[in-house]
Formats: sequence, structure tokens, C-alpha cells
Amino acid sequence: ALAGLLADTSFETAFLAGFGGTAFFESLLSRGKKPSNRKELMEAIIRWVATEEGVDPDLAVRVAKCENPELDPYAVNVNKDGSRDRGLFQINDKWHPNVNDATAFDPVAATRFFCKAVKNGHLDWWNATRKCWEK
Repeated sequence: ALAGLLADTSFETAFLAGFGGTAFFESLLSRGKKPSNRKELMEAIIRWVATEEGVDPDLAVRVAKCENPELDPYAVNVNKDGSRDRGLFQINDKWHPNVNDATAFDPVAATRFFCKAVKNGHLDWWNATRKCWEK
């Protein structure tokens, strides 16, 4: 990842150089798709991780897009109580103090967190946007 970041300071290059390993890159190439922008890359990452984790990738993408329409992995929303919703899935630091910023802002780790929550019956953690992602 560091090599990609040093090469051109882009998150995308850093991800492809290390965060996702070769499996992610190879899966994109095998489908003949190359993400053309950050939003497409984030969606591809979410789909890849959700599939790997055995969670419906369409659900994962819908929830992420409803929480964070631009799929900005560095998005932060500060709530009235001072807590912060972070990353692709807007993981709240008050309700999930065990999730540090590094995890919340890492697309792979955040998606794995989401998938684990779903598999453990906690899709309700994203009820604030339920009307959006249930469409």
C-alpha cells in the first residue's frame, strides 16, 4: 500500500498496490472491468468483500450508498452529540468505540465490519437509512 501511495499519492493506487492484494485486482480484470473513478472503485471493493464474506453484495452497496452517497471512504459526519459517523458505512465512534479511525476509513475493513454485523443479525445498526436501502 505504501508503494502505491508514494507512487502518486492516490488512494486507488495504494489500494491496488497492497490493501486488496492481487485477488481483488485479478477479479476485476477477469470481468473486463476497470473502475474509472473512486466511486466505482469503492463499489467494486464493497462487492468483492461482501461476496468473500457471504453477504449479499447488492445489499452492502445499497446500504453504503444510502449512508454515504459519494462512497467517500474518508467521509465524516459530526452528530449533534459530538459523535462521528465515519467512512463508507458511517460507523459511529460512540456506538462502536472498538472501531478505530483506521478501520472505519479503510474500505476493506469497514466492509468486513458491515458484513460481520449483518451476519450477526445487526443490519438494524443502519436503520436510520433503511427506507433508502430497502427500495
